[in-house]
Amino acid sequence: MSRRALALAVLVALALAPAALASGKFITVVTGSTGGTYYPVGTILVNHFNRALGESTGIKWSVQSSGGTVENIEMVQRGEAEMGIGMGNLVGFSFLGIHRYEGKPHPDLRYVMALWPEASQFVYSRASGIKGWGDLKGKRIAVGPAASGTEFSSRVILKAVAGLTFDDIKAERLGYSEASQALQNGTIDAALLEAGVPTSAVAELYAGRTEVDMLPFGPEEIARLVKEAPWYTPFTLRAGTYPRQDKDVPLVAVMCSLFVHKDVPEDVVYRMLEVIMKDREELIKEHAVFSKVDFDNPIKGLFGAPLHPGAVKFFKERGLEVPAQLLPPERKQ
Repeated sequence: MSRRALALAVLVALALAPAALASGKFITVVTGSTGGTYYPVGTILVNHFNRALGESTGIKWSVQSSGGTVENIEMVQRGEAEMGIGMGNLVGFSFLGIHRYEGKPHPDLRYVMALWPEASQFVYSRASGIKGWGDLKGKRIAVGPAASGTEFSSRVILKAVAGLTFDDIKAERLGYSEASQALQNGTIDAALLEAGVPTSAVAELYAGRTEVDMLPFGPEEIARLVKEAPWYTPFTLRAGTYPRQDKDVPLVAVMCSLFVHKDVPEDVVYRMLEVIMKDREELIKEHAVFSKVDFDNPIKGLFGAPLHPGAVKFFKERGLEVPAQLLPPERKQ
């Protein structure tokens, strides 16, 4: 192929990219690391969508692991993926262009629904000498992959609760599976794993040979955190969630969300929601985190970004009142 022909082919491909997204013949769901909650949940949803909708729509859904929320937001905004799972606060920040997205709005993001509370699980090795938040200075802490939602949360939580920055600790940017292995091997002292519970990487830690525990968020810690980051809410990790975890642990959480690019067709989003609601009992059996989803009010806790028109139609038809701030620009015209 000549250079001129190659250049022309590239231009044609670029011109057709938005149309390909809108046609929706392929829907890629970006998730997170395999040791977290997003990837197995994304896999479950993709299986349900393909089984229920693949033949009638001609669409092929696929799941892709990723660095988590931050990467998912960028991939969906750029049209490199059609759907993502992510922390609702960051989806909202990115749409509005505030906080870490200051001056860089992501106008093409649309919510499908709220999912579950993402618990901030600060797991530490008992051999590390850590007994409270004041003991974290100088410790080796896995703060999440670089530029991930967990890394952002680590900065916020450490600063608000412990008065620490990354300069005060030895920050290790690891995925959840890597962090779990490193904690078991003794190469780090603690790790923040922010995910729906039960989280597989945390379960592995509690079941492993290294004795671990989890830092609780007391009333004072919660008050300091919520003052700086009001998107956090109190959350109780019930006893028995993990092996050898015999007491409730007071934590904080942020709402997780399912979101799409605005060009995903309205009827496709509508039908995906039909599948989720119809299969809710099966979903709960396949992963316990679905038991934390408020299927009766699946827009509660959404922040910043609007719903997709297909989601607006679905929820309104079922009698849910959709707040004005969740209506997409295309529905306000």
